[in-house]
Amino acid sequence: MTTRGIFERPARSGVWWISYCDAEGKRHREKIGRRSAALDAVVKRRLEIAEGRFIPPRAGARLLFRDLAHSALQNKKLRLAPLSYRTDVDRLKQLLPLIGNVPADRLTPARIEETLAVLKARVSSSTVNRYRSLIGSIYSFALRAGKIATNPVSRVKRFKENESRLRFLSPEEEKAIREAFVADVHEWEFDLALQTGMRRGEQFGLLWKDVNWEAKTLTVRGKTGRRHIKANTSAIAALRKLHAVTGGTKFVCPDRDENHTRDWRRWFEEAVKKAKVDDFHWHDLRHTFASRLVMRGVDIRTVQTLLGHKNVQMTMRYAHLSADHSAQAVEKMNEEPE
Repeated sequence: MTTRGIFERPARSGVWWISYCDAEGKRHREKIGRRSAALDAVVKRRLEIAEGRFIPPRAGARLLFRDLAHSALQNKKLRLAPLSYRTDVDRLKQLLPLIGNVPADRLTPARIEETLAVLKARVSSSTVNRYRSLIGSIYSFALRAGKIATNPVSRVKRFKENESRLRFLSPEEEKAIREAFVADVHEWEFDLALQTGMRRGEQFGLLWKDVNWEAKTLTVRGKTGRRHIKANTSAIAALRKLHAVTGGTKFVCPDRDENHTRDWRRWFEEAVKKAKVDDFHWHDLRHTFASRLVMRGVDIRTVQTLLGHKNVQMTMRYAHLSADHSAQAVEKMNEEPE
């Protein structure tokens, strides 16, 4: 049985093509493969033409995903914080060996799912979802630029993520880690993180010129852009010790220079291991900072500001740590109605 818009060439070869006319009456032919795929493809093209989303396939076929991705990142560079841009570049390096040579208009949802499954064997579900978002943003750019007709990521489901991790140091664990440093200069970096709640990238990129000693404020740049941090007495003390080590040349962290732009924190991991503190990572110092503030009665809105969270929902995960907050809430059940 013949179906309008598809044909087999050569006859009885099992190779099927599609044929259709665009809105201007120009005829197009595409080699597809299986008959069932050709049936789906011709319906898809007709829908694109009817909705005004059609882009000639030959133009798209010459555009590889790697070329599209590089163009998209260049476009995003002006809008992203430097750390976020570098993170996207690093993630793209993992994606290109897998899908870089695929024509941009032929990268199907199924192929994207296969790619994400490969990454899932190496990283967590939440990280895989960041890769999915990166691919989606690349195709969003392509749609705006008129390079591609559809975004295949819209039909790719996100991986289910685990509940947000909330791990913070106990006083005993903190003491054990400090003993592991043995007066190491890194203990002052540890202090700075613990007393300010800075993100890892913010601290590693902190410049001496952005330390205001009189106002006791730090200007940092990270994934949310530029923000100002108030430094307490302990943080200032740590900064003075670091200043003596670095000579106040450029970067606050002694290990940072122009040749080392990525911070792997091996010294921190070694100290945690030596201290026998289980399941504790650098970002947990930020959790510790926030948790201790809440447990000392600091209100959630202030903690949000100090952490640099864009919305209070991110900060609310610490709310249950406020003993007074919880106690006052349940005691309201004993109040007499007015």
